[in-house]
Amino acid sequence: MLNTAVHRPGLRMLACIFGELLIAFSLNYFIVPLGLYAGGSMGVCQLIRTLLQTWGGLNFDRYDIAGILYFLSNIPILLYARRILGRKFVLKTVVCTMAFSLFYSVIPAPSTMVVNDTLTACLLGGIFVGVGSGVVLTCSSTVGGLDIVGVCLSHKGVSISVGRFNIGFNAALCAVCL
Repeated sequence: MLNTAVHRPGLRMLACIFGELLIAFSLNYFIVPLGLYAGGSMGVCQLIRTLLQTWGGLNFDRYDIAGILYFLSNIPILLYARRILGRKFVLKTVVCTMAFSLFYSVIPAPSTMVVNDTLTACLLGGIFVGVGSGVVLTCSSTVGGLDIVGVCLSHKGVSISVGRFNIGFNAALCAVCL
């Protein structure tokens, strides 16, 4: 069904927004209550948010400022991507990034774990984030952040997939954090 629906631009955009909603929901309901962070640029934004709360003494109430930081961090990446990927692709990605930033900031994360087992919560969160990302990528857009950089690299002829680039970056990020 998704294969035939993605040929219509309006349905393609709705599918992208649904994918973004699924990603934001998964992060807020399965990953954030565990005190864990996402990978890539969203993880960096979550770290900045935590530093602002811990050392800056800022309180954002029920809203998560990491979504707004994520959108702001994507602006230079999107400007770079416009030259390589074209205006249409970047406009769809801007809409998707705005949707994700809004959903992530507005969907409240529960204070306690939804699933009592940490491994199960991580697996469920990862599966749903993967499905949401897959929907967005299938509809010729990106979630933002590292996905944009990975698509730019693949369009420039670098023989690396978006997934491999993300895994490599996140492995390097984890090694630096250790």
